[in-house]
Amino acid sequence: MMALFPEIDKDKTKKRVRELLSCYRTMVRIADEECIPKVTATYSFELKSFTGTVSRATENAVVRKVTAENELKKICAAMNKLNAYDRQLIHDKYMDNRELTDTAIYLNYNLSSSSFYRELDKSMIKFAEAYENGRLLIEK
Repeated sequence: MMALFPEIDKDKTKKRVRELLSCYRTMVRIADEECIPKVTATYSFELKSFTGTVSRATENAVVRKVTAENELKKICAAMNKLNAYDRQLIHDKYMDNRELTDTAIYLNYNLSSSSFYRELDKSMIKFAEAYENGRLLIEK
């Protein structure tokens, strides 16, 4: 009988989350203004509405743009399933335009370095669970 919640390989799962989220800022630039999520005071993510304008760029650029937009929608949906604290940690680490250093982030939270990474690791696992119903999770 298959376990409802199989054991997760946390290191490999976090690696997958890092690989996805480390591309976030690039995807935002590729997707253009219409798709940049706005972060509200409670760190909920909302996509701006699409203007409906047709791009005259090459087919590859259009495909890249649509792919980036779709990925951003999936990331936003997953972020909105997290609590405000987890959303804020992930946002500050991977999504903030200022590209803050880890040191700046954990000092801002009044955390030690080790506490920050522990909290971030937990948030990343929760993100993996929330992203497309657990698609980023890797089982042991």
